[in-house]
Amino acid sequence: MQQDLKVSEERYRSLFEQAIDGIWIHDLEGNFLSANKATAKMIDCRREDLYRKNVKDFLSEESLALANRIRSRLLNNEPVEQPYEQRVLRSDGSVAYIQLATSVVLDKGKPVGFQHIARDITEQKVMNENLRFYLKQATMAQEEERKRISHELHDETIQALVVLSRQLDAMALNDGLSEETKRHLEELWQQTDSILQGVRRLSQDLRPAAIDRLGLLPAVQWLASEVTNHSKIATKVDIVGEEHRLPEEVAIALFRIIQEALRNIWRHSGATSAEITLEFTMDRTKITIHDNGRGFVIAGKVGELAKQGKLGLVGMQERAQLIGGTISVESGPSQGTTITVEAPG
Repeated sequence: MQQDLKVSEERYRSLFEQAIDGIWIHDLEGNFLSANKATAKMIDCRREDLYRKNVKDFLSEESLALANRIRSRLLNNEPVEQPYEQRVLRSDGSVAYIQLATSVVLDKGKPVGFQHIARDITEQKVMNENLRFYLKQATMAQEEERKRISHELHDETIQALVVLSRQLDAMALNDGLSEETKRHLEELWQQTDSILQGVRRLSQDLRPAAIDRLGLLPAVQWLASEVTNHSKIATKVDIVGEEHRLPEEVAIALFRIIQEALRNIWRHSGATSAEITLEFTMDRTKITIHDNGRGFVIAGKVGELAKQGKLGLVGMQERAQLIGGTISVESGPSQGTTITVEAPG
């Protein structure tokens, strides 16, 4: 039996030392008791020095507060979502991002410390931040181009079509023309007017003038009216709290999310009604879009919906994340769909 225990301990020690993930144990006060090579490498500190240190030496106030919350929940047998992310300070002063799982170490049934298994995700985190930066810049450039095209359509194309429409109308009133010619001119006028309305809708869809002049709420009310008129889906807008003007970047992102949500309702839901609720507080804006359509089964998180072909929802999530917001989706067969977005501002 003792021989078996010795072999088992040696195997554990070998796995502990050779693991590519950092593994360490500290007591209830945070003093290091044991750590493998990967831990020392991850926080850029010699192993022999670690045993004279406390975990507080590698945590900022914010990170320490998170660590204390995790430990408190574990000691109280409360659920903890794991793995979780943490920022640690390396010995050279640089910051490392780690993803870790934490468990309580027991001795005769009593907690005596904590064991952590962690992976360095600093490089991945930096790459994600860079990608988010580039995506944000691309989105801003896209919005500027939409704005430019919208203004050009309004200032040039639409105005030219208005002039043409009036000229055709004036020509049709000429008494010297035959009835057939007047009929052709009337048809041309109607076609021109139809093109004019289409270009006007395109211009507004690219960049509603209301969002630049008046803000998010008037733009959303215009959008709801357009959906009601063209799709026959009764779409209403409710307001909770006192409206305030949002930063342009936030207002545009929220408008695009609502626009995409309504487009999905129009194309795929089979709904007869939709409701948009805008809730304003001092520092946050919450938007809920609900429809009474057929709904769908949600498998996984919003970010995993791309595999199901629901790219519109993934695009909404990306826009929400770019402004520091969150998005959630609730749906089910014959239960309709509810999309909730929260963002600072």
